[in-house]
Amino acid sequence: MEDNFPRVSKEDVTVVLCTLNEEDAIGKVIDDLFSHGYSNILVVDGYSKDRTREIAESKGVKVVMQINSGKGGAVITAINKVDTNFIAFMDADGTYSASDLDRLLYHAPDYVEVIGKRCKRGIRTLHRFGNWVINKLFAMAFSEDVGDVLSGMYILKTEIAKKLDLRSNGFEIEVEIASQMARFGKIAYVPISYGERIGKTKLSSFRDGLKIVLYLFKMMRFQNPLVFYAIVAGIFIVPGLISLSYAFILYILTGIYHNGYALMGAILTIVGVQGTLVAGLSSMLKRIEKLLLTSNVSVK
Repeated sequence: MEDNFPRVSKEDVTVVLCTLNEEDAIGKVIDDLFSHGYSNILVVDGYSKDRTREIAESKGVKVVMQINSGKGGAVITAINKVDTNFIAFMDADGTYSASDLDRLLYHAPDYVEVIGKRCKRGIRTLHRFGNWVINKLFAMAFSEDVGDVLSGMYILKTEIAKKLDLRSNGFEIEVEIASQMARFGKIAYVPISYGERIGKTKLSSFRDGLKIVLYLFKMMRFQNPLVFYAIVAGIFIVPGLISLSYAFILYILTGIYHNGYALMGAILTIVGVQGTLVAGLSSMLKRIEKLLLTSNVSVK
């Protein structure tokens, strides 16, 4: 349906490829975009030491050097440079297909951001679990289900994107973008394919995953502090249950009832349960608040 009934001209979107040593994939990605009618292509390079820039320039696309560092610096550079109504980001490693970009573009007029949700079979099990945790935390913190907040393919309305105050410089940039775009309107997601990366990966599963989670908690603390502190309290369930289990096992094996461990376990568990309930309630109230703010119906 998207291909037969285009709602946005492909001339009205700039496709941004953020690169760093992507000589193995960049040519194929650009050719794929050209074959699907995308002619406005901007390559933002992070000072590659291979032939990435040379290959991109040989294809006739515009290449600029990024400011700041990391992927965040490349994204900020792109937003400052683009002047079309829409800006599409797409990883330059060959994992995404330009044909899927048509799906996102079809819905772009109706939302401030449209994200491509990657199919699960293309993601490794460890990354799939990490993505699930991060998406659940994001939904709880910002009351917005964005499908796949870490996806490397998404479209923004340029006018709104230029209003963002982006400060991160790593792979957490997509989380920061989505959290800020959600304040301006609704975010949608559509299913897309996801293939094998061409070339060497730059993502460290544990280090970058932990960095993204910590960054999420940092944003949660300032944008939705009630949920943040409720989640912190909810963590007490774990030591509480451990303490209760220890007291119970000790009683079964030795007949000795340890009041101290049992009391400590009960208190920690109660605090944890209350924290979990408050976190859920706060997330629900945040969702209601967002619905009221984005609704066209005035409430008297």
